Amino acid sequence: MVFQKNGNNVEKKVLDIILDHTRVVLNGTEMLAKIVDSWKTTGRDKFNKYIKDLDALESKANSLKNSAMKEITDAGPALLFRQELMQIIRSIDQIIDLGQGAAFFLQQLDNDWVPPTNLVKNLLALIEKTRIVSKSLTDLQRALYQSLDKVIEISESIEIMENKADANYRALIIELANMEAQKGVNLFIREAVDRIEDMVDSARDVASYIRIYAMSR
Repeated sequence: MVFQKNGNNVEKKVLDIILDHTRVVLNGTEMLAKIVDSWKTTGRDKFNKYIKDLDALESKANSLKNSAMKEITDAGPALLFRQELMQIIRSIDQIIDLGQGAAFFLQQLDNDWVPPTNLVKNLLALIEKTRIVSKSLTDLQRALYQSLDKVIEISESIEIMENKADANYRALIIELANMEAQKGVNLFIREAVDRIEDMVDSARDVASYIRIYAMSR
């Protein structure tokens, strides 16, 4: 067992907040999928609603991040592994920030413009891998109470999924290069795609930080 339940009370509290934080981020990736799915047709009622829902989740995630950071700051040097925990928190929060950024760029496109089917298909596939790795991050944090071997196993599965996401990313870049659209459309979509790809990369970084934290204890 990497972390004893009767261990440092502050550290345990921070880990509990981080888990709640990760669950909100997971909800954010699921909301981003709804945003993209509603974007494939004209009309923006659902799209705009989901944008607001994602903004609310980002605000909740930010509040949890601040709570965890406050616990660490108040504990001071007495809290071991404080640097590792702060890296985990920042990287988790970056996932939902990037998702919000992706949604922002999609929101800039004309309401009547309908994206190509293959573009939406590959974008949703990329977001699905983001959802999977976000879910795996919650499993990874629970594994801290099981064994180091379990932590390593889950962190490696996240790295594998990140590699698979690269295939969707490359397909999207090719799709964008061949897509004919009004000036600026390709640029906005590319910005959104890059941020979604970065979400997967950030999840991989979180897994690496958690793995280092587990091995250091």
